[in-house]
Amino acid sequence: MPISGDVDTTYPNKLKAIGIELLESFKGAKVHHKMKCLHCQHEWTATPIAKLQISFKKYGVNGCPACEIKRRNELKLTIRETNIKKLQDRGLKILSDWDGTTGKGRNSTPIAVTVQNTNCGHTFTSSSKNLLNRGIDCTICGIEKRTSTINNWSYANSEEWKKTADIWEKYRAKVRSLTRKTYKKHKAIINPNNLPTGRAGVVGAHHLDHIVPIRYCFENFIPPEICAHQDNLQMLHWNDNVGSRNKLKNYVPTIFEQYIKNIT
Repeated sequence: MPISGDVDTTYPNKLKAIGIELLESFKGAKVHHKMKCLHCQHEWTATPIAKLQISFKKYGVNGCPACEIKRRNELKLTIRETNIKKLQDRGLKILSDWDGTTGKGRNSTPIAVTVQNTNCGHTFTSSSKNLLNRGIDCTICGIEKRTSTINNWSYANSEEWKKTADIWEKYRAKVRSLTRKTYKKHKAIINPNNLPTGRAGVVGAHHLDHIVPIRYCFENFIPPEICAHQDNLQMLHWNDNVGSRNKLKNYVPTIFEQYIKNIT
């Protein structure tokens, strides 16, 4: 043990024990020295205490910058290979020039990946994050399955729907209830400017409008959940909304496209 004020000359040996060789005479634990990694021969400058007390004691490595870069690259490569294998194991053949990364840039922007489902044969494009984290196997089959369920339910109940007068009232109440929940959950998207709502005739008042009207959805057997979807909601000045509530507008949200195509 060195006396207080003396230089601890055991540092060079301690550094060698973790794979570092000093390239100049030891001057003190907190003084920067030229040093070399005995594993990869990389040379750099650092303080001995930082390598011993932080790099090795805390993280179990000698703190060589070159070795750290190599470790990170190897870890990234392992993760990318694992990501690719995940998709392949689910029967997805990767058609894009994709190396398994989930995002690019500082904001980790999702990467579009084109794949083919070897089970159904469909080819589609989705973001790498959705493919990996949401377990998407085929967007085309997903749409067909949802649409089929909707159509089967609608046509099976169509006669009863037409006969029973109060079904319309129940349907409208259901849509309005779902719409309130949707608006509360997605207000920042539906009403980003925080426009005031109110009755027709009130100065500055706006209405929460269904782009594809509730009545249209009812008459064409579209379930309430689709009618009340956030993509079907917008804010309109009361004057623009009055008189057009039951009319199909020129713009139809994507969520309706395939379904409306089937019924028109």
